[in-house]
Amino acid sequence: MSLLDILGLGRGDVVCVAGAGGKTTFVYRLAAEARAAGLRVLVTTTTHMGTLPEATTGPVFVEADGLREAALDEALVVHGRATLLGRRVREDKLEGIAPERVDVLARRADLLVVEADGARQRSLKVPADHEPVVPTSTSVLIVVAALDVLGQPLDEARVHRLERVLAATGRRVGETVDAEIVAAALGAPAGYLARGAAGLRRGVFLNKAEDDRSWSEAAEIAQRLTPRYAFVAAGSARRGEARLWPW
Repeated sequence: MSLLDILGLGRGDVVCVAGAGGKTTFVYRLAAEARAAGLRVLVTTTTHMGTLPEATTGPVFVEADGLREAALDEALVVHGRATLLGRRVREDKLEGIAPERVDVLARRADLLVVEADGARQRSLKVPADHEPVVPTSTSVLIVVAALDVLGQPLDEARVHRLERVLAATGRRVGETVDAEIVAAALGAPAGYLARGAAGLRRGVFLNKAEDDRSWSEAAEIAQRLTPRYAFVAAGSARRGEARLWPW
C-alpha cells in the first residue's frame, strides 16, 4: 500500500506536514504517490524550503518572480504536479506563501501538500508558539519525527527548540533519548496537539524506522500517542514504506 492509502489521504485534502526529521522528503513522497494515483498535486510551504531538482518537485513557480496563474494551472494539467513558493531568500533557500494564499490555492489541485514549519535538519522538536503555520483549509496535520534520534544525547545537535523539548519531557540536556522522550515531545498538550482547528485530523509519522530496534521503540511511542492522535504510522519516507499502528 502507498503512504497515501495507509494515512488515508486523497482527493480534496489539504495536508500540512510539520515536525522534524525528513519533512521535505515526506512531502515529496506524498506528492509522487498522488501523481502516480492520477491526482493533480500542488506542493508549497508556509515557512521555508530548500531548492530541489525539478525531477523531484515538478515545475517550480516563485510568486515574487511574476506568477501567471494560467501557467500554474497548465503545469498541473500537463505534469500533474507543481511546487509554488513565495520568494527567493538565497540561491538554496526559498520563502513560502501566506496561509490565506494556501486556502485560495486549495481549489486548484486535487491534493495540496504544505510544509508548515522548520527544524534545521534536526530529528525532533516541540513547536514555538507561532509554529506551525496551519492554513484554515487544512484537513490533515501530520507531525514527523525521525527515529534516528533514539539512543542519542538530548542536545541541540539533534533536537530543535531544545528548551521546549526539555520542558515537555522533564528531562535534562545530555540524557539519552528514548521512546518516552519522543512520545512526550510529540504529545505535549501545548505542542502540535494544540495547533490548528478543533476538528483537524492529526497524525504522526515516525520516520527512519529501518531495523528491529527502531520498530520496537516506534510501537512504544505509538501506544503512548494514541488515541490523542487520530493515527500513528512508522516507516521510511525515503523508501516510501510505512505501517499504520497497530502493525
